[in-house]
Amino acid sequence: MLLSCKESSTSQKTDVTEKQLEVKSSLEPSIDSISNKKKAEISERLDYKYVIARSGLNYRDSPQGKILGKFPLNTRLTIIEYSKITDQIREGEKIIKGEWVGVQKEKDTVYIFDGLLSYYQVQSDIKLYSISAFSENTYQGKVERTSTAFLNLSETYFENTYNENGDKTETSILSQTDLTQDTIRLNQNQRKKLIHQLKISESDKVFVYLMKKDSVLSLDIQDLPAIACMNIYGSDNYSNLEDAYEFGFDFDKKIKDSDNLVYIGKEDPFQTGKLESIVWNKIDNQEFPKKFNSNIIDENRRWWFNGLEPGQSYKFSANNLDYFIQNLNKDEKLKHRYMVVVDSKTNNIIYENVQIDSESTYLIPLKTEDSKEHESNQWTGDLLRNKATVIFGFLGFSFGCPSITFLDETEPSIRILCDNRH
Repeated sequence: MLLSCKESSTSQKTDVTEKQLEVKSSLEPSIDSISNKKKAEISERLDYKYVIARSGLNYRDSPQGKILGKFPLNTRLTIIEYSKITDQIREGEKIIKGEWVGVQKEKDTVYIFDGLLSYYQVQSDIKLYSISAFSENTYQGKVERTSTAFLNLSETYFENTYNENGDKTETSILSQTDLTQDTIRLNQNQRKKLIHQLKISESDKVFVYLMKKDSVLSLDIQDLPAIACMNIYGSDNYSNLEDAYEFGFDFDKKIKDSDNLVYIGKEDPFQTGKLESIVWNKIDNQEFPKKFNSNIIDENRRWWFNGLEPGQSYKFSANNLDYFIQNLNKDEKLKHRYMVVVDSKTNNIIYENVQIDSESTYLIPLKTEDSKEHESNQWTGDLLRNKATVIFGFLGFSFGCPSITFLDETEPSIRILCDNRH
């Protein structure tokens, strides 16, 4: 019988992130405001940046002009004009300097302060993972291969081992002798290096939220064996042989349910009794609260939506929120889905999103009253303590990792660190 921690194709591709910036001050002109009256320049090359102000970023009819509205956190903007009018705002003891730039909003140009833009999205500072469940492969009643329940922490490990230029900044954990093995149990010195590079402590705990059981399993890091196992693609695809391995903790048979979320730290962030599996009910399209408009899509992707027609619509209600989702079909085939969440007390739309079927993502079937019990779930509820309501479970990923989305535009989504290397 073979023991392995391999289960499926997993990956180490890290996203470069910048320090999150909370802007509490208004963008109304202040005593810090300075202005250079120079002729604006129309950009010959389009520049794309993201809003990094958690409270959102006001847009105006002219540089320092009348406020027309607000772009939420992590909105991707296309810069088409540089005004050469500089400005600065005060954030506590920090002064943020920048220029007023024109960005595209549908067919119009509006103006924003670019000191609150970045080439990179703001990422959540909450690290969540998922444990692959224990499994056995049998043939003619005999167990031939056992896959241990494995908490893969490789994405964090490699993020802290390499810099943004791809240069290794830390010494390797594995020796040349180790690199001949499929699964390696780390010795004490190797374990110490792993713990250090993960930026965790032996006194920390692993909290495993089991979604279907609505319970939290708590285990001490110090009681879990640290292991490395060969990535499913093998060593031939990597120039540095250590990169061919996945690093993490062996849970043996402790986890047998793949629907789980994992946090490492001192205190349990999860709360039970607050997460609910969404069961969708069919409704007529006339009941859908808003007609789909491709203007909510990044302009470079809008051509995907040519010729789409509304298909079947669904509704789910919980905790004073009404969730609506609608199939977007082309040639009678499901291509994408449009989702809207409405506050049932005020009838205000608090969230809208398009779920895209593409090369890297695919639509997970919706769970309805007619669905079989074992089919995948979508989830919503107050999963994390002192955080807004979340939704997740709508998209599968061929490349990349799933995310948990807050129904609060000031909170960045939490990307599940799944090490989806190829």
